Amino acid sequence: SQKESIYRLVSGFVFDGKENYNGGVSKPLYQEIREQVKGIEHVAPVFEKWVESVEVSNSSGRPLIFEDQEGIASADSAYFNMVPYKWLVGNAASSLSIPEGVVLTESRAKQYFPDMEFNNMLDRSITYYSYNDTITRVVTGIVADLKSPTEFTLEEFHPLQTKAYELNQWTNTNGSDRLYLQLKGNANPRLIKQQAEAILQQKTKQWREQSNNSFEYERWLEIMPLRESHFSTYIEEGVRKASKPLLFSLMGIAVFLLLLACINYINMSIASIPQRTKEIGVRKTLGGSKTQLISQFLYETMITAFIAGFVSLLFSKLGFWLLKDIIPKGIEPFDNGVQFVFFVLLISIAITILAGLYPAWLIARVKTINVFKSAALGPKRKGLSLQKTLIVFQFVIALVFITSALIVGRQLHYSLSANMGFNREAVVLVDIPWKYSIDEKYYDKQFPLLAELKTISGIQAISLGSEPMSDGYSSSQYEYAEEGKEPVKRQVFKKWVDTSYLHLYDMKLLVGRNLHPSDTTNEFVINETAVKAFGFASPEEAIGKFIGQQGQKYPIVGVVKDFHLRNFYNQIDPMAFESDKSQLNTFNIKLVKDASQWQNTIEDIESKWYQFFPPESFSYKFYDEAIEQMYIQEKSMATLINMSTAISIFISCLGLFGLAVLTAFQRTKEIGIRKVLGASVTGIVKLLSKEYVVLILLALVVASPIAWYLMQKWLEKFAYRLEIEWWIFVLAGMMAIIIALITVGFQAIKAAISNPVKSLRTE
Repeated sequence: SQKESIYRLVSGFVFDGKENYNGGVSKPLYQEIREQVKGIEHVAPVFEKWVESVEVSNSSGRPLIFEDQEGIASADSAYFNMVPYKWLVGNAASSLSIPEGVVLTESRAKQYFPDMEFNNMLDRSITYYSYNDTITRVVTGIVADLKSPTEFTLEEFHPLQTKAYELNQWTNTNGSDRLYLQLKGNANPRLIKQQAEAILQQKTKQWREQSNNSFEYERWLEIMPLRESHFSTYIEEGVRKASKPLLFSLMGIAVFLLLLACINYINMSIASIPQRTKEIGVRKTLGGSKTQLISQFLYETMITAFIAGFVSLLFSKLGFWLLKDIIPKGIEPFDNGVQFVFFVLLISIAITILAGLYPAWLIARVKTINVFKSAALGPKRKGLSLQKTLIVFQFVIALVFITSALIVGRQLHYSLSANMGFNREAVVLVDIPWKYSIDEKYYDKQFPLLAELKTISGIQAISLGSEPMSDGYSSSQYEYAEEGKEPVKRQVFKKWVDTSYLHLYDMKLLVGRNLHPSDTTNEFVINETAVKAFGFASPEEAIGKFIGQQGQKYPIVGVVKDFHLRNFYNQIDPMAFESDKSQLNTFNIKLVKDASQWQNTIEDIESKWYQFFPPESFSYKFYDEAIEQMYIQEKSMATLINMSTAISIFISCLGLFGLAVLTAFQRTKEIGIRKVLGASVTGIVKLLSKEYVVLILLALVVASPIAWYLMQKWLEKFAYRLEIEWWIFVLAGMMAIIIALITVGFQAIKAAISNPVKSLRTE
């Protein structure tokens, strides 16, 4: 098919000693590939654009304004030749040949021009406002929306103008500048990638020679089939991806829970056989064959499974509602009726075979003469042996879930509560939106606002600067050149701060001094890791040394104690605090300790904000909540594991209850004799319960290494993690034993207090 021949070029580079990938490529690359590389049907660049707002004129004379519209990109006819859009108005050749034109998707056209025919939308003007320019375009074409799900989610297309790029553009890579290739039938993707990579290296070398720049970092290209793009979570490009390991993990959980349910059905079915012996005997007496009895039971099982399948549809809707906070945006419930019925039918048949065959065979083996003598069912030990094996298997799965839940919860708590090297308590963050920070009308407004905020009594301290720990970061390659030695080059994280920053976050200055409040003085305060990275013997030795890039080296004036820059998946990196007023766009506000004042203080902050910035630009967050958001995937995982644990325990207990019922039935005579001989109720309960404790302990022995291995693999992703302690497995086992004893205790007590005369008479 056509999509099998479509590939993406993505960029790879080494950062901080690790391989990283970016979904974009250098913009000029597509032109050179078109000219130099053979075997390609279409070279389709897609350069996404950010706009502050969109203004659409309409017949009412009052324009419609849309803020922060997404899905806007520059593309040319190659994109539409590659992607099978249906043109509702216009065509690829003519609609994109007009420099001031714009092509809209059906849904975006309806958003901009509601209640208007598509043909009447042509030549309507749309104005795009960006931070550095304003462009007015006219509608030249409309395409039908692509069926979801799709890789291609753009909704507005501006014509991509051919132009000559500067050499320095070859060193820039932006995740929003994507490049798709549709290969010819006999083309080798690996060779095409090598040719494209050679072009990139050649142009980068030319730039380095021309600019006399010694800056180097390892960079390459990868060619990725389109079908893999949705699962390429290792690529940074700011779009929602699906994780294959997570998907398979969820499928594995679903399969295990279904398997538990099947085992449980087997156990409950076997436990119900004593109550059905008379029915079985009558059917056999009236000429019922083994095949008929087996078929009847299998039909019963299939009907049960089929009903359960349709009930699950209702529960899935409930599940989507209950899990709405952890289900990623854009995921919709499965609603294809025909496919769902087919799926339920297949699953029902599989469950019928898996869960129904053995109990059906047991029922068919019951002998008529034994039934009417109320004899026991078949060989007791064999039946019970299988049931015990199934119970052990159920509790192995349940114990793996319990142990995993304990370990994940413990690591998550550690990640959120450990000492991060700074004090984040009662800190509120207020960002100046990027579009205002680069708007001349609002230049430097943060500084008079800062002075106003300092007058609010509910604020203990306030600073402008990047938050200490965050998902986003900026870094540069800095070097330290000691006389007579090779320069030491290291990638350094940059954070822009003012002079109040260290005090607000209680950061410890080990040696030297804080940054000076100056517009012209450039200097660094670095962390301990940067001291080691540049080869200084001690923090004291680093003071006064110059680091930076060629022609822009500045002195180190202080060293702070290490703190965490990113989440606990990452080691602490070399970091430098710098002072640059143009980069100070986040207010770090430490509130007073009295939480009852916080709401009034935030209202006061908001009131002051409106004096300098538009009302819609105000948004705040507590820093500890922002840090929690950095572990949103782990919190979602913990929620799913906890739910799976609860379900697996519930199912396992049902199976255990079934086994307890059958055991009590088959040991009725023994219990009666023991009671006649003077056995106490407590003694009989212990007798009936101790074998279940043995089963749980056996399950714990099997489950522990499995849980340890799975959790150890998960914990390996964390640079800072807790070790798996032995007591976690003991605690999991104790929890399982207590739950099991509560489950079987009712049946054991019921059997222990029953009248021994009755039980012996039935025998």
